Amino acid sequence: MTRAEHAATLMRDLAMRVIDISPSGCLIESRRRLEVGTVGRLRLKFGNDECADDVEVVRCETVEGERSRFHVGVRFLWTTPRDVGSIRHAVTLHASDLDTARTAWVM
Repeated sequence: MTRAEHAATLMRDLAMRVIDISPSGCLIESRRRLEVGTVGRLRLKFGNDECADDVEVVRCETVEGERSRFHVGVRFLWTTPRDVGSIRHAVTLHASDLDTARTAWVM
């Protein structure tokens, strides 16, 4: 009898908060540590649009003074085109809105 090898996918929904976003990736805040190299699908609401993209964790740091809070840097993977419905498309489309919002945050 031979063993067949099958690809498996483990899915888990995690609530996170987006701190910063750019056309290449974003910084999110999580209550769970994520290992560098973890690949997943990030879904978020951008204005009235629901968007999603595949991402890879490139760094994960504990927030100073917070035991169970982490800043997680992710980069967008180019597994699909930058079309309507992708976070990369929404960020490009709303880049001027983001710049205005960042200016307002600094003030």
